[in-house]
Amino acid sequence: MASTPQPAIAQQPKRSQLAALLKSHLPHPNQFPLSFAQQRLWFLDQLQPGNPAYTMMAAVRLRGDLDGLALKRAWQDLVQRHESLRTRFVLVDGQPCQRVQPTGAVSFTQLDWLDSPPADETAAIQAQALELMQQPFDLERDGLVRSHLIRLEANTHVLLLTLHHIISDGWSMEVLIRELAILYDAHQRGQPPQLPPLPIQYADFAVWQRQFLQGQVLEGQLSYWRSQLSPAMLPSLPTDFSRPAVRSHRGHRHSLGISPAVTTQLQALSQQANATLFMTTLAAFQVLLYDYAQGAAIRVGTPIANRDRPEVANLIGFFTNTLVLCADIDSDLTFRQWLQRVRDEAVNAYAHQDVPFEKLVDELQPERNLSQTPLYQVWFYLQDDPVTAVSFPGLTLEPIEIDLGTAKHDLKLGLWKSPQGVQGALEYSTDLFESATIARLARGYEDLLVEIARDPEQSIATLVQHLRQRQQQQQLEQKRVLLSTQRQKLRGTRRQTFTS
Repeated sequence: MASTPQPAIAQQPKRSQLAALLKSHLPHPNQFPLSFAQQRLWFLDQLQPGNPAYTMMAAVRLRGDLDGLALKRAWQDLVQRHESLRTRFVLVDGQPCQRVQPTGAVSFTQLDWLDSPPADETAAIQAQALELMQQPFDLERDGLVRSHLIRLEANTHVLLLTLHHIISDGWSMEVLIRELAILYDAHQRGQPPQLPPLPIQYADFAVWQRQFLQGQVLEGQLSYWRSQLSPAMLPSLPTDFSRPAVRSHRGHRHSLGISPAVTTQLQALSQQANATLFMTTLAAFQVLLYDYAQGAAIRVGTPIANRDRPEVANLIGFFTNTLVLCADIDSDLTFRQWLQRVRDEAVNAYAHQDVPFEKLVDELQPERNLSQTPLYQVWFYLQDDPVTAVSFPGLTLEPIEIDLGTAKHDLKLGLWKSPQGVQGALEYSTDLFESATIARLARGYEDLLVEIARDPEQSIATLVQHLRQRQQQQQLEQKRVLLSTQRQKLRGTRRQTFTS
């Protein structure tokens, strides 16, 4: 007979004991080590204090009858619920530590644009978001989360949330919006919030991670990555401009999109190959980079949630780890065969995901400098759009895309699912690439996915040939349009001269 699952409430004492056990090994009750990921961001902040590249932002438009007081109280509850939102980072005996404030001051600023509406609402929201992004965080003294509520019309608001990445990640933003909605609903109805207590806090995870990744556990994982990533190459993608000695993190983004029909075909291909849509779109991106770099060896960094334990599923904090996926492309393979190799590579990487990227860098000792990220060339991710799945009572939420003008990596392709198919953006360092190069890459990726969806049995060599032919046609068309424009201008100049 199968055993009856125990209710969640029965597991609560055990998890509370786990949290107490983790903290009991600490010399001070409110002095926690940083997680490996936090340690890297803390170090980067010491090099470039207040760098906006590590500020996260969420922007949503709220339509409906908004209760501002209920929203502010919900924020207060959220900050009190998650210790990470009231954590400071201090030096103790020369080492960075987390220190949790007993209560957190809520940064909740309300702006009213009702009496003076901007001429261009979209541009004004973008400008406001960029202004907030440029306000630095002091990791030792500041609250590391800020919220701004802008009233555009009587029943239309925009909520801008800014957090330092050291206390949050993409998954955390989903948790934040979801729980904020639940707390808002409770305050609006005058009832206690219906959120289960958190079994542990982020600091407990940081302590556990330090204790777990030692000895045979660590060595077993490291041996896999040594075989995959040795020698530790520097990125080698061609760039339009020489690489500066220190990257400025200035960047821009170029949007792209895949139609619902092509998205459906790619999902079907993924299912047939026992792969995910992430693996299929990654495999296509690697083919694009193979063509662009004129080389077979490609390394792509990709985030993984690092939340395979139920205790951390609903925590706000910086859990995300970076996996480095290697591609040594054989152009004779069909795309379907290449997809199988990418799938196998990803599955093996997932099985060795516990090694923090920071620990991996320390182990492999790649050449380090301030101009580029070690070990991988570009960044890639695909995610569902979480905001549209959350509902505030009496309100509709619309995510707002904000170009923050920053770039953490040389080149990053981010994709997300939507009713309009797969949408995405190529974020790039403006220190390295011209906008025309990125536009060409974006078009090439769209064309490549269309061709793959049409016939995944084509060889990679054939796909690359189609891609180059398409690019040549586009370049010829651009030259034709430019020449036509120049002729029209010349005719206009001649007519003006003749009239004069």
